Order: sequence, then structure tokens, then C-alpha cells
Amino acid sequence: MDASGSIVAANAMVDALRRGDEAKAVDLIDRVTGAADLGLCLLRACNGGCVQLLLAAHAAVNQADRKGVTPLIVACVKGNGDCVRLLLGAHAVVDQATSTGSTPLIMACDKGHGDCAQLLLAAHAAVDQADSDGVTPLFAACIKGDGDCAKLLLNAHAAVDQADSNGGTPLMAACIKGHGDIVKLLVHAGARTDLRCAAGTALDLAEAQGHTVIARFLRSRGRAPATIAAGAPVSSAERAAAERAAELAAAALLAEEEAEAAHKQQAHTKKASKKAKAKQAGASEARASVASASAAATRSAEADNEVAAAVGDDEDVVCPHAPSAAADEALRVAMAAAQYEGLV
Repeated sequence: MDASGSIVAANAMVDALRRGDEAKAVDLIDRVTGAADLGLCLLRACNGGCVQLLLAAHAAVNQADRKGVTPLIVACVKGNGDCVRLLLGAHAVVDQATSTGSTPLIMACDKGHGDCAQLLLAAHAAVDQADSDGVTPLFAACIKGDGDCAKLLLNAHAAVDQADSNGGTPLMAACIKGHGDIVKLLVHAGARTDLRCAAGTALDLAEAQGHTVIARFLRSRGRAPATIAAGAPVSSAERAAAERAAELAAAALLAEEEAEAAHKQQAHTKKASKKAKAKQAGASEARASVASASAAATRSAEADNEVAAAVGDDEDVVCPHAPSAAADEALRVAMAAAQYEGLV
């Protein structure tokens, strides 16, 4: 098949993959002859079976589209760990970036796909490679709020204070987004709270966004002079002291959060108890009303019987068969009380 026929078949295969028609895509594989054309199909093949077939047909594993997106990046964005594993096994370039500098690892962390990030790190992905805006994988994980990705990166010795092009650090990103667990994780890993970007320190950013719990945590760490620039060297003694202080501050914050949660639970229980008591009191009052109404009805009936006995068989005296006013009122009260009790 000539080149034009291969391109037509490749486009048809891409369309089939986009529609999820794997059977049609498989039928077209033999008609796509160029490795580059097969590589373009690979960009759409997120199903493990199709990926295997395309790789077996010698598809270009690193073939990128016009934006520099590779099959590995597509798999990481979609969180398809099986595809990531197959592509890495076929020697996909683990750090090949898009036209804006985004690597597969950055994209996996940006989407919160920890399993893909773990596979990439196992394949020796560059843990601190940043995109054109200076965003690193750790920075992306902190914006996303994915603690698992952040832990993986820190365990792989990611630079905890590496700033983006605006001077923002991963800690600042977590403070802006309000991810308290990430903030504690970073501080425990030695992240510096005294670094400053144009908008201020991490504490300033947390306060500006109204994240009071995070602000209290950072304030408990103390405010060092804000003249230290990001990336300044830190001695081992300073880092050890920072880690110890972070442990104490994190423990204090955890205790504060647990106390606040216990207080909320206690208030909720107290409110529920009051509601139950009020409901029980209403039911008791309804039952008392029923008893009182029944007694009144009984007394009224007895009075009617006495009148009937007194008149005997005198036909000139008409004995009323309708209930007396008192009995009627007692019956009305009893019915109303019974309806209330039924609702309770």
C-alpha cells in the first residue's frame, strides 16, 4: 500500500479507536504500513490489547502529535497503568516532554494518578524536571492535593523547595489550595516556611485564602526573616532542627483538629438528644390528652344513662340519643390527640 493509502487507513483507525471500536481498529492495522502512522494510532489506543497489537506491528512508540504529546503522556493523563507499563516495556522515552515542557511524570501527578507516577519513577523518570512555567511534578501534586503522589516524589528525593517561574514553592501551592495534609507532609520533609514570592510567604497565602487551620499550623512554626531567597543552602543541622520542629507542629495541629472534630460530634449528639426528648415529651402529652378525653367521655356517658333511668318509660319525655356537648368535645380532643400520637 502506498503512503497515501497508509495515511487514510491510519485516519480510519484513529477514528475507530476514538469511537471505541477495537474490532474495526484491529482490522485496519495491516493496512497502516508506516511506523509513524502506526505511532499516531498509538496515541488513541488506550486499551491494552490495541496497544500490544500496535507495538507488535512496530508502531513508533515515541511518535508525538503537533503539541508534542506522546502515547506515554496520553496513558498517564488517562491513568491507564497497563498502557504505561506496556509503553515503558517497549522503551518509550520516560521524560519526553510536550511543547510546553510537561513530562509524563508531571501529567500523572497533575491528574493524581499515583500508580502511573510510581511506574515512571521506577523507570528512572527525572523527579525534578520542570515545564516551561517551572512547575515540577511535586508542585503539580501539591496543586492537585494528591498526598500519595507527593509522598512518592518526596521518597524519590524530590526538591521540596524548588520554585516555579513566579517564585512559588510547592508549600505555597498547597497553602493556596488549602491542602492541609500536604502542607504537613511538606513541612515534615523540611520545606521552608520563610521563603517568599511576590504574594508573600506560605503563611501570608494561607491567611489570604482563609485557610485558618493551615495558618495556625504555619504560625506555630514561627516566622523566620523573610529575606532568605528560595534555593539558599541549608545546613544539615538546620534541616534536622526543621524536621523536629515540623514533627512537633504537626502533632499539635493533629491534636487540635481531633479536638475540634470531637467538639462538633459532641454538639451534634447533644442536639439529637434534645430533639429526641422533645419528641418523647410530645408523645407523653398526647397520651395524657387521650386518657383525659376518654375519662370525660365515660363520665358523660354515665350521666346520660342516669337520665335515661330516671325517666323510665315515660313517652312524653324524649331521651336524647345524640352525645352531649361535653362528650362531643371530649371525642374531638381524643381524635386530635390520637392523630398527633400517630404522627409521633
